[in-house]
Amino acid sequence: MKQTDRNGSGATPRRKFDETYKRHVVELTLHGDRTVKTVAKELELPAWQLYEWRKLYGPRPGDAGPAPRTLEEAEQEIARLRAAVIRMREREIVLKKSLGILSETPESGMPRLKR
Repeated sequence: MKQTDRNGSGATPRRKFDETYKRHVVELTLHGDRTVKTVAKELELPAWQLYEWRKLYGPRPGDAGPAPRTLEEAEQEIARLRAAVIRMREREIVLKKSLGILSETPESGMPRLKR
């Protein structure tokens, strides 16, 4: 009789995958011309498992890009974002002033002609 890796119930033992493998599989499903089902079949995984891994390790909507990897990169990103906030506040002030000027009544801004 052949001895298999199955336990007495006939089920195959559960395979465990590390995070690196999961991220690589997600990259295969995101970049390339193969569908999730095709990749799942090639790797002998259920398609639902790949969809779950995509939820965990795939890009999220609204992600600006990869997070800074070093402290220096994070500090540069913070400085860039602070400068952007300052520019946005200056624009807001200018817009508020222009709205105030444009909403004034014509009599208050222009002198009348006297003949």
